[in-house]
Formats: sequence, C-alpha cells, structure tokens
Amino acid sequence: MMVARIILILFGATVLIAAVRRLRTYRLKERHMLLFTITGLPFLVLAVWPTGVGWIAQKLRIEYYTVSILCVAAFLILMVFELLTIVSLQDRKISTLAQIVGIMMEKHGMSDRDAADTPPGAPADDRKS
Repeated sequence: MMVARIILILFGATVLIAAVRRLRTYRLKERHMLLFTITGLPFLVLAVWPTGVGWIAQKLRIEYYTVSILCVAAFLILMVFELLTIVSLQDRKISTLAQIVGIMMEKHGMSDRDAADTPPGAPADDRKS
C-alpha cells in the first residue's frame, strides 16, 4: 500500500512540476497550466486519501471497481472536452486570421500569385503585373 502511495505522489507531483516548467519555458497560457494542474490533482488526492474511492463506493453502494472505472472515464471525458475546446478556439483564430490576410491582399490588389512572385522585402511597386 505504501508503494502505491509513493507512486501516486510522484506521478501527481511530476505532472504539477511539468506544468509549472512548461508555463515558464514555453510561456503557456494560464488556462493550459490549470488543465495540467487539474490533471495532477486526482493523483495527489488519492495519495493523501487512498481509501477515498472505497468510501465513495460504500456510500453509493456500488462496487469499488465500478466506481474506479466511472472516475477514470469521467476524468478522461473531461480532458478530451477541454482539449477539443482548445483546438476549436485555435481553429477559429486561424480561420479569422486567414480571412483578414485575404481581405488585406485584396485591398492592396495582390493575388496569391503576385504574393508568391514578389521577393520578400521588395516594395509594392516592384510587383509583376
């Protein structure tokens, strides 16, 4: 039982430390930092209170393994939804940016072909007609 507790503490602490390091190194947004923190917390809670799942199973009158599977499934579903939310937001930002670039190119009379033919740093008057 002590080995399991040590493994849970190490895993939870590793996830939390990795989250803090990535926040500092890669300048992650606080939202992503919170996601990593929330990911590590259940392991730390189980390390501190290893009979928690058993207590919940006893109160709900459900078998221990069923409660464990339900907890894992709920955790994974919440993580997938959070990650899909992040991907969806980034997709919208990329689409908006592409539309803005298209509008600006059209406003300046550039087509995709003109932009590809213009050398980088060349003034707008040097474009091919």
